[in-house]
Amino acid sequence: MREIENAKSENKALFHQRDEYLQSLKDLRFKLGNLIETTAVNNNRFKAANVLNGTSAVIARDDYLNIMFVYSLLLLSVCLDIFLAMVFCIIQNAYHKFYEKKLLLLGGVTGVSKSSFKQKIRSRRLISSLEGKKASKGVEKSLEFVTSNLEADKRTIKSISKINKATNLSHYRIRKYLADLMERGLIIKKKQRLILNVDDPLK
Repeated sequence: MREIENAKSENKALFHQRDEYLQSLKDLRFKLGNLIETTAVNNNRFKAANVLNGTSAVIARDDYLNIMFVYSLLLLSVCLDIFLAMVFCIIQNAYHKFYEKKLLLLGGVTGVSKSSFKQKIRSRRLISSLEGKKASKGVEKSLEFVTSNLEADKRTIKSISKINKATNLSHYRIRKYLADLMERGLIIKKKQRLILNVDDPLK
């Protein structure tokens, strides 16, 4: 019985050792496959470099037509990379603007209040100086509304709740006015406050 138990233990150890060897062999095959793939990629790069400097065995040095074709492909590849980077930046900027507008519609703004006739005059001046372009009636209406709901410093916009109490206008409409002006750069966010961007349009 003892000999049988010893034989079973030895067989179990041998099976375990065999599994380890098989796993090592599998790892070596995987590493070999990666090495072959990397070598192939590097060889292709060397071949491309040889074509560009005229030392390729595939394209002769005096075969200017094919060499120019390869250079054209290289230039096209670079232009494509630049184009994709520009598209990515445009999409990212558009997403940031959309996200900022959404936050403005969902969140509130803090502030204290005062309005005056001079603020309406300022809104007219802001409209007329928007890079020589005529602002739409909607923008003019939004700007007049916002400039009539500023703090004493004539730049910081009051909180949405206080504007609502003073004007009886819905929160949604107030946020729509603010988002419309913020999208056009007439309102900027500074230290969790919305500020009327007077300096920018007046430059």
